Amino acid sequence: LPRLLSLLPKDGVASSVYQSRWATKGLPVPSPSAPEQGCRWEVKKVALDLHGNVTGRAWGVQYWKGKRVTPAEKEYELISGGLKYNWAAAITPPLLAQEAQARLKAAQPQAAEGAEA
Repeated sequence: LPRLLSLLPKDGVASSVYQSRWATKGLPVPSPSAPEQGCRWEVKKVALDLHGNVTGRAWGVQYWKGKRVTPAEKEYELISGGLKYNWAAAITPPLLAQEAQARLKAAQPQAAEGAEA
């Protein structure tokens, strides 16, 4: 989770994240077209340690199948399992999107050369 948040704007504050295993189990998870749906954590506060490996903690509000499960009297709570599970964001981090576009552009000239040969 800390690595994912470090790739998002504002260190992931105000983003929706979810454990990848939730989607594998068939639970509803957020998507780019509907980031406020399904099972997710809405990140409210982040404390990252960027020395060497990216580590840290995050706090947020948990929603399960669209309903808030974080107690109403709490503004937010610690997001558990941040280092234990794989996490995904409702919206692709801009840095990862740029890397994917760069790889795609690099592969296109090679594909064109292979077609000419």
